[in-house]
Amino acid sequence: MQLLNGALLKRVFSEHQSRKKEVKRLLKVVTSVLLMSALLPDSFAQEGEVCSLEEWPQDMLTAWQSHSMISNEKTSCYAKLITTMDIARDLRDQVIAEFDIILPRAAYKVVGLDPVNAALDGVDRPMVGAMYVSSFLPNNAAIAVDSAQILITEPDILFRVKDSAINDANTLEDALSHIDRVYAFIEVPAPLFNNNPPNPYLMQASNLLPRWGVIGDSIAVSDSPDFLRSLESMNVSFIDEKGEILAEERGDYLGGNPLQGVLEVVKELRRQGESLQPGDLVSSGSYMPPIPVKSGMETVTRYEGIGGQTLEARASYR
Repeated sequence: MQLLNGALLKRVFSEHQSRKKEVKRLLKVVTSVLLMSALLPDSFAQEGEVCSLEEWPQDMLTAWQSHSMISNEKTSCYAKLITTMDIARDLRDQVIAEFDIILPRAAYKVVGLDPVNAALDGVDRPMVGAMYVSSFLPNNAAIAVDSAQILITEPDILFRVKDSAINDANTLEDALSHIDRVYAFIEVPAPLFNNNPPNPYLMQASNLLPRWGVIGDSIAVSDSPDFLRSLESMNVSFIDEKGEILAEERGDYLGGNPLQGVLEVVKELRRQGESLQPGDLVSSGSYMPPIPVKSGMETVTRYEGIGGQTLEARASYR
């Protein structure tokens, strides 16, 4: 998740020149996202503000709890300290530990299976973060725009773990055997710092900015090659309140198959000496760069052809 800058756009678009429709959609998205920069306040930055890595976890928790963001000055300070993914992942773990004290962990999210985030300098593997029970909302939820200083929204997809044998999975076929449902999903993250231009180290260190997630229709998983292929060939679209299609991608936009996100979480948790549990949820990432939320907006994520069905998740913003 990030705001796109010109250099990154050039890099991504050069790799996808043949996808003209995608380029047009991304240009619309980027125009909207860049407008969000104007919403970022400057008045709360304090001259000469200093920082230390020890303060990062508490700063993230405080910003999240107060529905705010850390100052631009302090963000710049942290950017000089958080300069590798190893540092970022260590800080992410500290942030998660702070959140675990106050909220039950319910899910994990992946950023970087999509080509936009994967192309960011410094991304050595897909980024993983945790999500919490209080973040999840039912289909057709109306989300308060003042629940964070800034909200952004994006079309994702969600998998539910069937049993703990998922932790032994090494292939997509292995993983599918231990997933019982797939959900339509709209994530609504809340930036805790100004991420323009995008900084993947700060993104990972912040636990990937979770705030809200709207869970929509679901389908029972069929442990079959056909169902696995449908995750790749399905059509995913993100639609606004006017019926305009903001993004449209095949399922394989995310790492060749969105189920790859589950494998990435399994691998990351193995490194931590942790494991997925039955009922845990995994969000595999976004089918488009995020757009800023405005009051009166409505969004629909639609998945056509997943297991031969069509699923939707709907959210409005008030």
